[in-house]
Amino acid sequence: MKIIRIVFSAFFLILLNTSSVLAQSTPPTPGGPGIPPPGLPINEDLPYLIVAGLILGFTIIYRNKTKKASI
Repeated sequence: MKIIRIVFSAFFLILLNTSSVLAQSTPPTPGGPGIPPPGLPINEDLPYLIVAGLILGFTIIYRNKTKKASI
């Protein structure tokens, strides 16, 4: 029974690799109408990201301190 599992898993992995080899080789071109090209800086939502990171950081620190105080 163990040999059957090994053979089945090997067959499955070979089948999985074959499908990735036969996949489309050229990716679609990025961009299009109304889509900016990749690599542009994130300027318009940067304050929101900073505030969200600070809030998340403070909540994690607060939760860890309250857990240590209760022990």
